[in-house]
Amino acid sequence: MNTAPAPQRPTYADGTPLDIHLFTVEGSAYGPYVGLPTSDMWTPHDAHLFTRATAQLIMDDLHRDGCGLWGAFDPETDVLTFTWNEDFDGTGGAETVTPDAHGRYLIGGLWPWEVWGDDVPHTAGQAAFAQGAADYPEADNSATLPEPLDALYRRGRQEAQLLAGDRAPHRGVPFDIDPFRTPLIVRSRPSNHHFAALPAGAYESAARVVRARDVRAGDLVLASFASYPTPGRMTQGTTWVRSPYVADPRPDSPDCRCAPCRIGRDVCGPGPRVALSAPVATRWGMECDVWEADEPVFVIPAGLLLLPLSV
Repeated sequence: MNTAPAPQRPTYADGTPLDIHLFTVEGSAYGPYVGLPTSDMWTPHDAHLFTRATAQLIMDDLHRDGCGLWGAFDPETDVLTFTWNEDFDGTGGAETVTPDAHGRYLIGGLWPWEVWGDDVPHTAGQAAFAQGAADYPEADNSATLPEPLDALYRRGRQEAQLLAGDRAPHRGVPFDIDPFRTPLIVRSRPSNHHFAALPAGAYESAARVVRARDVRAGDLVLASFASYPTPGRMTQGTTWVRSPYVADPRPDSPDCRCAPCRIGRDVCGPGPRVALSAPVATRWGMECDVWEADEPVFVIPAGLLLLPLSV
């Protein structure tokens, strides 16, 4: 496991940026994992860069594999720690990986990687995800695919865009979260005069869904999710905030008497809640932005903002 800082934009010897690759664990049908090599001459045991979401997918697959290797993220620092027992390598041990400035993880060295391709057994969903990742610099072809393959295509495309750091020309590509994993639908953010532009260094392609309890100081809050009925199920779609703001989370204080806090306690009851902003003065008086702790929030994590923002 290589925990040393990696280049933020690895290049070939002539300065040309390295492109993303699709990886799987050797001899498995896992993945495809969208990764960014840090060298143009890599071996199966070299480390590659992966986003937080892909790192989590790798961990989930390895846990299901029962190979004796485990991974977990520190909820405060997002540091990833690998642990393994004697069944894995005869000795056991632990290593950590710290995310880089873009929230990417340098992972490898504990198992052999191989390139994911058509020769690896795969489903139609895996193929759609892989095609989206491969197409990320080109036009979005998701409209040519049936549901839910179009959503998986867009997920692969967005993951590659985020990993490669090609955020500036992302052209506002919308993406949907796989409805078979979670009933949250992310739609395009309005661009009319009612909605403030995202601050410099913030790109919608870097946004992630987290629970309110997991929002960190410095994250940029973009949207909540409103429930509305659709045939056969309840779907939650993005309700974009008019002015994105930098989170300054703290537990909801029972002593706060602002209107959102009072109403929230009456409506939601005594369950755990978190204030994502400090009280601010409005024309209706002092108000907080208070959420139920398990409520999903759409944010750009602080580590994925290209420029620092202040509260």
